[in-house]
Amino acid sequence: MHRGRLPRTKAALFSGAVTASLLVGAVAAAPTASAASYPTCNGVKEKALDAGATTVLQPYYKGTGSRNCELRKGDSGPAVEELQFNLIHCHGKNTGGTDGIYGDLTRQAVREVQAAARIGVDGIYGPETRKAMKWYYYINGDPGRNCVKAGV
Repeated sequence: MHRGRLPRTKAALFSGAVTASLLVGAVAAAPTASAASYPTCNGVKEKALDAGATTVLQPYYKGTGSRNCELRKGDSGPAVEELQFNLIHCHGKNTGGTDGIYGDLTRQAVREVQAAARIGVDGIYGPETRKAMKWYYYINGDPGRNCVKAGV
């Protein structure tokens, strides 16, 4: 009788081991939320578009100097204010003004820009949205009174 159950036990153990290794592999391969997130933009940085004469102002993260940062509902400060300025003047969106508070209207404006650019629509400003947006530009520090798709 013991011999009859031994093959089933081995099969069950083998099946369990295969299932466990598949689960461990799936967990190891799954990206973490932090891998896809960026720090919160907390400043405004000038970005040269050519030899330095034409520039745009864009949100950035002061900690690293990177423009690869995010803004989302509830954030506030100069980075949000710059985003709102560009959403209003370059995209004709209603953000409720340039109060520097990322509220419902700013989130909706970002969603509309994302939809028009055919990128992921989540209402969160990040690197992909930055590259898809038009930005108010300056020539030698003076307002160019126009917008350009910087793509950067």
